[in-house]
Amino acid sequence: MKTLAYLLSALGLIAMILASLTKGEKMKRILFLVFCRNALVATSYLLYGKGINGAAACYLAALQSIINYTFESKGKDVPKWLICIYAIAIIVLNIWVAGGVTALGLLVIVASFTFLMCIGQKNGAKYRIWVSVNISLWCLYDILSGSYSALVSHIPLLIFNFAGMFIYDRKKK
Repeated sequence: MKTLAYLLSALGLIAMILASLTKGEKMKRILFLVFCRNALVATSYLLYGKGINGAAACYLAALQSIINYTFESKGKDVPKWLICIYAIAIIVLNIWVAGGVTALGLLVIVASFTFLMCIGQKNGAKYRIWVSVNISLWCLYDILSGSYSALVSHIPLLIFNFAGMFIYDRKKK
């Protein structure tokens, strides 16, 4: 099962590399790839046997990505009330899964809030900035929870995200 966890994490990494290197304002494509990544990494957490909060948060993030994708494909903004529901769901889900308020649960909540900032962006440059913050928090979670299969995905993702920032977002002189 652990080998499959690493494989799924690697596939999630590929989806996010493609999202990080998506040029310009193609948020619809980015959101679809983010959905794929979250579903794969969530399953990886479960198969690895550690990081139940991470799995729950990633499944919720996959759902949020698909909902936002639907709004984006119709050219509409995500309503503010829906973002409030996302925030409440993040808190309730993580406290429920952890069986109360825990340090790891709080880390997942903060990481999940930064994810909301990622998928709420209208352009790739701002998206990549928030991804850097988000993935850094997930790396910390992976280390503290012992969820190494996801960590294998997160570290290269940071590198590719920074590459995307360098390639697409730097100011030309």
